[in-house]
Amino acid sequence: MMKAYIISIGDELTKGEIVNSNAAYIARELTECGISVAAIFSLPDREKDAALFVNAMLKNSGLFLFTGGLGATRDDLTRRIISAALKKRLVVDGECIRILEKWYAKKGRPFTESDRMQASYPEGGRLLRNPIGLAFGFYVSSDERHIFSLPGVPKEMEYMFSEEVLPKIRKDFADNGHYHTETLLFSDIPEYTLDHRLGEIISHHRGVRYGTRSSDGLIRVRVDSRVGEVEPCIRDCIHSLGDYYICRGGFNLEGVVGELLMQRDLVLSVAESCTAGYLSKIITDVPGSSRYFSGGVVSYSNDVKRGVLGVSQETLRHFGAVSSETAVQMAKGVKERFSSDISLSITGIAGPDGGSKEKPVGTVYICLYRNEHEFEVQKQYFPGDREGIRKRSVNRALFLLFKYLKGLDRS
Repeated sequence: MMKAYIISIGDELTKGEIVNSNAAYIARELTECGISVAAIFSLPDREKDAALFVNAMLKNSGLFLFTGGLGATRDDLTRRIISAALKKRLVVDGECIRILEKWYAKKGRPFTESDRMQASYPEGGRLLRNPIGLAFGFYVSSDERHIFSLPGVPKEMEYMFSEEVLPKIRKDFADNGHYHTETLLFSDIPEYTLDHRLGEIISHHRGVRYGTRSSDGLIRVRVDSRVGEVEPCIRDCIHSLGDYYICRGGFNLEGVVGELLMQRDLVLSVAESCTAGYLSKIITDVPGSSRYFSGGVVSYSNDVKRGVLGVSQETLRHFGAVSSETAVQMAKGVKERFSSDISLSITGIAGPDGGSKEKPVGTVYICLYRNEHEFEVQKQYFPGDREGIRKRSVNRALFLLFKYLKGLDRS
């Protein structure tokens, strides 16, 4: 079975300034092709240190996917390191040189030798075109080592991987017809409980493996097999865990909720306090959300809760801004103001201060409101930091709406 190694080059990675999203993207794509990722590494922009590691790695066979270290700066070291490790000279693509010369002339910039080397690649290989940038990648193979080198800019890397790398991987290296995988999305269940129940179900399906990944109240489960179909196992998982199951595939909760709202011809509005507009952002991240989302109110102050949403002074005085009573009145107020069919509200204490013994940081109230006879309010406690509390509050509100919309099928 072909193994893959992902190597990212850049001081911004080794210093922790950015998260290695390129490696995560490539690993997901390779896994979908049935290729096992043996290791992921981040290397600094120091040529001597990076070269030592690359020389050792390239003694193995397999797929090697490099990102970063390409371009017209002093950090353009990847092609030099790889060509030296393979003991191959660098050759230059004349056509790509002319492309670069035209671009530099258009910008009124001098074209130097270091710029010229952007169009070079190890002998026996070829350049990978970059229609949305200037950093050409390259591919070269040698003694069962298949090496792809791509720029580090995520937008350019993803485009080039999709257009230049993935077709060759699928054709020459993918475990076609033998690897089966699916992703399931769950919520409202502790990860350890879900893991235990999945383990019991999947133990009855030969050759099927699984893994869980929890994030802000949502749990993605990967189910895969190299020896047979995964569909019977997936059916058993959904049947047994239906109360917590959201969807399968690469979909997200906000997209599923949006689709359900459209299917039922319902329009949503939201009122937010502690989440500060994050719920509205997540909802409208979905293209076409204007068909089912009318708008929202960020009511951080009590003045806005009273003046815009109609929360009564008496409610705020007796129960406080963080209470089930306030959450209900916020949801009712935004529904009336936006003339929507249904509404959500969130009010809570995201911290790091503002909590009390009765209402500690992480206390959140969420309300789903249809009319004065049909609403649900939940009190939640989410441990964690400010950002985590906000994200979990939003996901919980969307899951509450998801469960309500799915329940309409049974009413």
